[in-house]
Amino acid sequence: MEKEKKSKKKVLLYYLILAACLLVIAAVTVTLVLTVGQKDPSDIIDNKPGVTTPDDDNKPGDNNDPNKDPNKDPNKDPDNKPTVTTGVFGLPMQSAPVSAGYEFRYDVTLDRYCVHQGMDFEAAAGTQVCAVLEGTVAEIVTDHIIGENYVKINHTNGMTSTYKYIDAKSGLKVGDSVKCGDVIGTIAQANGMEMKQGEHLHLEISVDGKNADPDVYLDIVEK
Repeated sequence: MEKEKKSKKKVLLYYLILAACLLVIAAVTVTLVLTVGQKDPSDIIDNKPGVTTPDDDNKPGDNNDPNKDPNKDPNKDPDNKPTVTTGVFGLPMQSAPVSAGYEFRYDVTLDRYCVHQGMDFEAAAGTQVCAVLEGTVAEIVTDHIIGENYVKINHTNGMTSTYKYIDAKSGLKVGDSVKCGDVIGTIAQANGMEMKQGEHLHLEISVDGKNADPDVYLDIVEK
């Protein structure tokens, strides 16, 4: 009987010790969880190699970025801005009204709406056409398949001017240097893709291969 009591006491003591160990383990676990949960996330980021914090002085776009141009407007696309060109622009004719600008409009010849990528000057056949800026004659087309004969002149800074629906001046050739106001041809009979608009000069300006509004340089259209 006495042995049985001692055996029960040992079992009870064992369970008490086991329960105490479990309580200690649970307490340690809860403490670790609370400690990690309260840790500042920025401390974890700071300790990771190769990861920068939001407070880095040289982060992209910051005013302290040495590669940032302080004069550059991020809202403007430099590819769409016409290149600044030196020189004084003149008119392609002494007196001729603008019949169509660089705009989205109805094309009576093609019977559709489209972007008119140039500026039209209404004038009678035979009216002299002049270079709007000094440059070098790059192309002369006198036998276009649909009558869109033209003269193209290269200027500085990647700019070109093209004069469509004209007859090139006799003797003018590729490579010739022309000055602003020099006669390069005369208005031809109405023909080509704008023939229903009557006799006129179609002037195009391009900068680095991209069409630009001629009025940006000529400044003759009332705003």
